[in-house]
Amino acid sequence: MTKEQIEIIKNCIPILQKNGEDLTKEFYKIMFNDYPEVKPMFNMEKQTSGEQPKALAMAILKAAQNIENLENIKAYVEHVGKTHVKLNVKKEHYPIVGACLLKAIKNLLNADENTLKAWEVAYGKIADFYIQIEEELYKKQA
Repeated sequence: MTKEQIEIIKNCIPILQKNGEDLTKEFYKIMFNDYPEVKPMFNMEKQTSGEQPKALAMAILKAAQNIENLENIKAYVEHVGKTHVKLNVKKEHYPIVGACLLKAIKNLLNADENTLKAWEVAYGKIADFYIQIEEELYKKQA
């Protein structure tokens, strides 16, 4: 990531703190509409209660706050990764999440091209980190 992209992500932290759940609710709406095949991987009770959007909002916030050093959130990612392994989340699911997250950012933040590009690059970095940890967890499970 460039210094400018890192700065854009960090500048989004106050928005994520205030409106992160709105962003993730929009994200889930988009994902379940555009990719209904992933819906069975989710607990709809946690969608209705707001627990899942809140958890994702926290994950995005933590990633944004630590975008320069994701190792700072390794324990958190390992915790999330254990749930992902139980649900059989695979590497190929991450592009779906990325596409839907970018749509949600564009819809809710009226993000310009520089902001969208920064989030695209940041998401790639964050997804790679999650995938790496989850692959280690899958190996331990085997």
